Amino acid sequence: MFGVVVVAAYPAVRAGLRTIVAAEADLSVLATRTGAEEEDGPDAPSSPDVLVVDVETDRPELPARLAARYPEAAQVLLLDGPEAYRPPEGAAARPWAALLKDASAEEIVAALRAVVQGLVVLDPAIARLATERGSFARVTLQLDEPLTERETGVLQLLSLGLPNKTIAARLGISEHTAKFHVGSIMAKLGASSRTEAVAQAARSGLLVL
Repeated sequence: MFGVVVVAAYPAVRAGLRTIVAAEADLSVLATRTGAEEEDGPDAPSSPDVLVVDVETDRPELPARLAARYPEAAQVLLLDGPEAYRPPEGAAARPWAALLKDASAEEIVAALRAVVQGLVVLDPAIARLATERGSFARVTLQLDEPLTERETGVLQLLSLGLPNKTIAARLGISEHTAKFHVGSIMAKLGASSRTEAVAQAARSGLLVL
């Protein structure tokens, strides 16, 4: 079970994010906050695993203030647009995600699960702009054999934590074929587990979560 603190200025946004998180069996809402100024209250959680933060344009410093309060916690940032993205301070020591505010509940939950596993998650539009700015350096991963289009699709579903049976159903293939593709992906990436394969791909830019 991973502990989550929801931070958003508006009650409706806090309620919506709380509902999304609370619906997941492996995630628990520890508290909701309007901002970093509340973090020293008597009921403040001592060590959340991750913060989900609705970042307003007039509060760009909020992620840094929250990071100072919770230096070990990952962060999932919800931004107004790609241009609002700035790598969080101290990002090298802490995983984070940057999504747009129109992200679906499924995307937010996937990002929460990814960052607690040590991954960095960027919305595709944010990733493109960050790469152009040079503010997000990718690790180059040299593959002896590139992933096929089908393997890339399977990898995307792997990043959501889906089992082979569900991957097969989503792609309209047999479970045996899905298992074969997963094995091929792990071999090409030199990974010993499904989680390691997703981590390798995300850090190298082969996968944008």
